[in-house]
Amino acid sequence: MNFPASTVVRVSFGLLALAAAFTGFFGLTEFSEVNLRDSPPSFFDLLYWDLQLFVFESGPVEEGEQAIPAMLQFARFVAPLVTVATVVDGARLLFAAELRRIKARNASDHVVVCGSGAVAIALIERLRDTAPHIVVISSAPTTAWADPAVLQVVGDARNPATLRAAGVHQASTLYACEADSATNTAIALAAHSVSRSGRHEPLSAYALIPDPDLCNALRARRLSAPGKRRLRLDFFNLDELAARVLLDQHPVRNDQPIVVIGLNAFGRSLLVEVARRRRLYPPPVRLPVTCIDTEASRAIAALCRRFEFIAETCDLTVHNVRPADLDVTRLLPDRTPQRVFVCYDDQDLALKTALTSLRLWCCGPDSLVVRVEQTATFGRAFQDVQLLEGLSGTLRIFAINEEAGDPRLIAEDIVETLARAIHDNYVFERISRHETTPAHTSAMLPWEDLPAYLQAANRSQAEDIGRKLARIGCALAPRVEPDLDFTFKDHEIETLAAMEHERWLNDLVGDGWTHGPVRDSSRKHHPDIRPWDDLSPRAQEKDREIIRNLPALLSTAGFQIVRVT
Repeated sequence: MNFPASTVVRVSFGLLALAAAFTGFFGLTEFSEVNLRDSPPSFFDLLYWDLQLFVFESGPVEEGEQAIPAMLQFARFVAPLVTVATVVDGARLLFAAELRRIKARNASDHVVVCGSGAVAIALIERLRDTAPHIVVISSAPTTAWADPAVLQVVGDARNPATLRAAGVHQASTLYACEADSATNTAIALAAHSVSRSGRHEPLSAYALIPDPDLCNALRARRLSAPGKRRLRLDFFNLDELAARVLLDQHPVRNDQPIVVIGLNAFGRSLLVEVARRRRLYPPPVRLPVTCIDTEASRAIAALCRRFEFIAETCDLTVHNVRPADLDVTRLLPDRTPQRVFVCYDDQDLALKTALTSLRLWCCGPDSLVVRVEQTATFGRAFQDVQLLEGLSGTLRIFAINEEAGDPRLIAEDIVETLARAIHDNYVFERISRHETTPAHTSAMLPWEDLPAYLQAANRSQAEDIGRKLARIGCALAPRVEPDLDFTFKDHEIETLAAMEHERWLNDLVGDGWTHGPVRDSSRKHHPDIRPWDDLSPRAQEKDREIIRNLPALLSTAGFQIVRVT
C-alpha cells in the first residue's frame, strides 16, 4: 500500500519522538545515579526533566560532573529536532490553509460548486477535466479532494460572506447542488447580490431542482424576467437530463415493445422523452409501451393529459402493481421487448427486480437498464468483478448523478430547451405536410447536426418569447393545467408577428445581411429585409404562422401560455 510522503514523514518523526522520550527517561535515570546520589530524584522529577528535553531544556545535566550517558546524549539532540519539525509542519499546514483561502477568494474565471453530496461530487469529477480552478463550498471540511486545482471554503453558501470567500464575484459559473430546492434557489439569489456589476460576461448560475414541475415553473419565470442581469440564472433537473442521456446511449430504434417499471420522476421523464423523439419521425405504427407502477393508471393519465403526443405515438398498456407483488412473467408483453427500464427510486429494489426477474435476462444485449444513484454503488462491481458475465451483457447500470451531472448538459438552459423545441416543431410540421425529408435540407437535420447559424436563429427566437408574451399581458408557465386553453386574439397575432419580424430583421442586419431581390445566402441578400408594413402578404403570413403555432410548440416542451391581465 502506497502512503503519501507527508504521512511517511509524520510517522517517522512520531517514532523519533517516542524514541527520544524513552532514551531520555532512562538516560536521565542513569545520569542521576552517578551525579545526584545525595538527593536522588523521584519518578516524576525524571519524567519532568525528560519532557524538558523537547523544549530545549537539559534539566540537571548542566549540574553534572560526570560524562553524559549515550542514551541521554541521543535524546538531547533528537527531542528538540522533533519539536522543531512539528512546529515547521504546523506552520506549513497553517500557511497552506491560509494560502488556499486567499487563492479561493482571489480566483478569477473559476467554477464554484455548492454542496458535498453525490451530485456535487459527480459534477466536480467532470469539471476537473475542463475547469482550471474549482472552489467547493460545503458545510463541513472534507478530505475528498487532494487535487490542488480544487479549493474548499467551509460555510453556508446562502451567506454572501461565504460566497465572497469563494470568489463568486469573479467566478464564471456557479452550481448550487444541495439536497433541497429552497436552499439552491437561495444560493443562486445570494450569488446575484454578490456578483460584480460591470462584468464583461454575467455570472452563470445553475440551481438543482429535484422536482420537475417546480423546475419548469422556475425556468418559465426566468425566461419572463425583463432586462439584462448580472446573473445568468437557470434551473436544472437531473431526471429530465438523465432521460435524454439514457436514450442517447440506449435508443429506442424500432417497433419492438419497451417496458418502464417504476413511474417516478425519472420514469415519467423517460416516457415523455421517448414519445417526443418518436413524434419527430413518426413510423407507421405506435410504439407498444408497458408501464408498471403502484399507481400507474393515475400517473399515465396525468402525463397523457399534459403531453398529448404520448398517446399519439405510443400504444400504452398500464399495470397497477406494487413492487412486492411484481410478477414480470405475467406482465411483460407477448413480443420480446427491445428495452426494459427499471426506474425505482430505491436502487436496491431496482437491482433486486432486475436480478430476480429471470425472463428479463433473455431480451438481448443492453436491453435491461437499471437506474441507480451512483456507479460506485453497483456499476464498477459488475464491470470489474464481472458478477453478471453470464448474462452476456444484458444488464446495464445507469447512474443518473454521474450521467446527468455533465456541465455541458446543465448549461443547456431554458432558451436552449425552447430552441430545440422550435426546431423539432419545424421538422414535425414539414414531415406532416410531406414537404421534404430530413435528408433533403440542412434545416431538417437533428439538432446536434444543425448548422451553427440555424441553431443561433432558433435560440434568438426562443429568447424573445418572454418579451412577446409580456407585451400582451401573458406569461409562460409549466403545463400543469392544460384545460386552461389558450388562443391568441387576431390583433395579438398581428402585434406579435410584427415583433417577430423586427427581431428577425435585427438579427440578420446585425449579421451583415442586406436587402436583395432574391435570397442569396453566399452574398447575404434577402428580399424580406424591409419594414413590416412593406412586406408581401406571403412574408407577413409566415410570421403570423410562427405566432399561431407558439402554444402548440410550448406544450411539447412542457409549458403553456397563461393570461395574467
